[in-house]
Amino acid sequence: MVLPIVLYKRNPIIPPQSGLCYSLFLQNCAIIYSMASSIREIGENIKNSPLFKGDIQYGVPMSEHTTMKVGGPASIFIEPEDDLSLAAAVSILRKNRAPIFTLGGGSNLVVNDGGIKKAVISTCRLKGISVKAKKSFPVQIEDFPEAKEAVELVLSAGAGNSFEELNGWCAKYGVQGLEYFSGLPGTCGGAAYMNARCYEHNFSSLISAVTYLDIDAIPTNLDEQSPFQLEEASLFKRYEMDESEWAYKKSPFQGKRFIITKLELNVTGLDVYVSGGQSASPAAGAYIAKKNSFYINDRTEKGHFRAPSAGSMFKNNHDFGKPSGAIIDEVGLRGLKVGGAQVAPWHGNIIINTGNATAADVTALVDRVKQAVSENKGFLLETEVIFV
Repeated sequence: MVLPIVLYKRNPIIPPQSGLCYSLFLQNCAIIYSMASSIREIGENIKNSPLFKGDIQYGVPMSEHTTMKVGGPASIFIEPEDDLSLAAAVSILRKNRAPIFTLGGGSNLVVNDGGIKKAVISTCRLKGISVKAKKSFPVQIEDFPEAKEAVELVLSAGAGNSFEELNGWCAKYGVQGLEYFSGLPGTCGGAAYMNARCYEHNFSSLISAVTYLDIDAIPTNLDEQSPFQLEEASLFKRYEMDESEWAYKKSPFQGKRFIITKLELNVTGLDVYVSGGQSASPAAGAYIAKKNSFYINDRTEKGHFRAPSAGSMFKNNHDFGKPSGAIIDEVGLRGLKVGGAQVAPWHGNIIINTGNATAADVTALVDRVKQAVSENKGFLLETEVIFV
């Protein structure tokens, strides 16, 4: 067992061995040790559950699991292998009243240097892609004249699927609709939660339904239930798309104790689409692959992949009359640095990690940018990145 380290600052007036000071010191040690012990006990209970498959780690640096590459350790890091394993982990965490933080691909996120004192559940292993065909219709596509027929599809994807995986699958099978999100870091579950927006397209425009787990509805004795009881438990709920609940960078899942597990997306199969394991026609696959490459190349030219970042730092506000990045440029903030964090010299709305940034550096730089824009332009920038 790794014992917790307690830093003690010597008081020149009250020596460490004095009653009050030494008593407080021992109490603090006991509290920290108790927390460390109990979280490991919880982790072992999850690992030993007959319903759980996956991995559990302790003290994992969150810098390894975020695109910004900053952040202290997670007390416990849980990676369920499937939906039932997720429910089993949540059940035991609820039983022990352990707070939960859900993590997707780690983009749009800055974790503080002290880490996360919650149980971090990663959804990155909740994967799987399948489709159901609805109806076919004739098509005429200007830049793809070979296409004569298309079919409406519902694509089901696990919340942990990355866009690299989704877009690669779409190119293989000639499926159109997701190309605008090519090169987007993170997972499709995270994109739904944040309602990602790329090239004037909201991710919500593709969503037809979402399957999710309601943390507070999961029974605390799940691993004691019979297979029949589990089948009848309705552990996962289905959300049917309601456009009135979605907006720019807003979804009905924000601020709720829900964990998205699966998405159903409305997409289109081009030309010879076959769901029985066959690939699309070479022409359809090449057409989608070309579309994907266009957006990836555009992101590359804009410097999205030059250095670690959380993505666009600030939301755009139409009342400002121009994108937040352009406003930041006008104030002359490109290249501004605080420690290892820097406003990207090539894009005002990207804050990068130059190699040794801390979360404190990023936070301080964000505050300086907001203050400078407020003083010079009278605009109050709003971050879209989540700080925890």
